[in-house]
Amino acid sequence: MAGVLVVGGDRLGDIESMLQDKGYRNIYHVSGRKKSDVKATIPSDTELVLVFINFVSHSLSKNIKKLAKQQHVPIVFCRRSCDAIAMSEPAIS
Repeated sequence: MAGVLVVGGDRLGDIESMLQDKGYRNIYHVSGRKKSDVKATIPSDTELVLVFINFVSHSLSKNIKKLAKQQHVPIVFCRRSCDAIAMSEPAIS
């Protein structure tokens, strides 16, 4: 099963259904609000990491980027909106 890790934002709203329509069955979410979120890990079935740049700290984004590179998982940085995700379509599909 394909999974996606979404980093940032308090809630996903319509973005969750948009990702499910793209074929991602497991959607993991890290809000980035808690200090412990900096130590977040990437689940093993994750095929994409989606980072909302306007909702995460530099240290969290740096850690997630490092983990994604280590696990050879593509990472997309964008704003939290369906339109911004749609503009990243080649990387997400």
